[in-house]
Amino acid sequence: QTSKGLPLQYMLELYQRSADSDGHPRKNRTVGATMVRLVMPSANIARHLRGSWHIWTLNFLLGRNRVAYQLVRATVVYRHQLYLAPFSLSCHVEPWVPKIPNNNSSGRDSSQPSLMSETWTEMDITQHIQQRLWNLKGQRVLRLRFMCQQQNSSKVLEFRWHGILSVDVAFLLLHLNDTHKTAQKAELVPSGLEKFIKGESFLLRKARQIDSVASELSASSWELDKSENNQCSLHPYTVSFRQLGWDHWVIAPHHYTPNYCKGTCPRVLHYGLNSPNHAIIQNLINELVNQSIPQPSCVPYKYVAMSILLVEANGSILYKEHEGMIAQSCTCR
Repeated sequence: QTSKGLPLQYMLELYQRSADSDGHPRKNRTVGATMVRLVMPSANIARHLRGSWHIWTLNFLLGRNRVAYQLVRATVVYRHQLYLAPFSLSCHVEPWVPKIPNNNSSGRDSSQPSLMSETWTEMDITQHIQQRLWNLKGQRVLRLRFMCQQQNSSKVLEFRWHGILSVDVAFLLLHLNDTHKTAQKAELVPSGLEKFIKGESFLLRKARQIDSVASELSASSWELDKSENNQCSLHPYTVSFRQLGWDHWVIAPHHYTPNYCKGTCPRVLHYGLNSPNHAIIQNLINELVNQSIPQPSCVPYKYVAMSILLVEANGSILYKEHEGMIAQSCTCR
């Protein structure tokens, strides 16, 4: 594993801990958010020398503020040891402030060892981003200083640093929750309508009875509907992201099992189909009033989420749990 491949390797390991090979989110996942975005620093890094200290300025472009995204946690992952024979350097990261470092600065009080390797450290900077950047309008740039001090040598290290790229020394992780789904689910239902839906009303009970009687009058259609092979049901289906032409930006998983619903809806919409009241009335209208009004259709009823690891247009790597991706059961509506 090369250092250049570390961001991708880190996100692959995160994905494997959080989802199975089919993309189903694991119940015991510890990611703590529905999204994790890995942001790499911009390439134009300024480096300067102060005594035995080598200092980089790292700029992370956070993009424009999107209120739908709630910041749960932010960490910077960086190399706390650089080995450049015959020298070794001890490094740390801190938010950009105009001050000269001293030999007692370790910068590791809030750091925790990363699971990746003993030469990498993950430091929590959530509070810094929330207080200074997250609620700003327009483009936001997080500026950090990556600072390395030579160890066990009185001679100042002089060599070409252009081989040390930004991605080799640090990257940013943003743990986010997509809150726009919550807003959509918070729609208010009038109290009268809610009561009507929760307990089946007299009108709906009569509709079911009439629908049952009407069905007996068209016995031939009912016999056709009873064919098990023709009933509304869930059918498995798997497609690869390569077939969809998405394999150049979807990293994992390699395939997708959306499933689909197919089949005829019975004349009497029994309770097991979980059909809404509207479908019951529509079925009755088709049977007794106007056959140009279509019968209810066989469609998905329940869905489950799917985790996808992908590369965004700006080069960031994103882990996200997408809702409503896999059909789990069917209904008639």
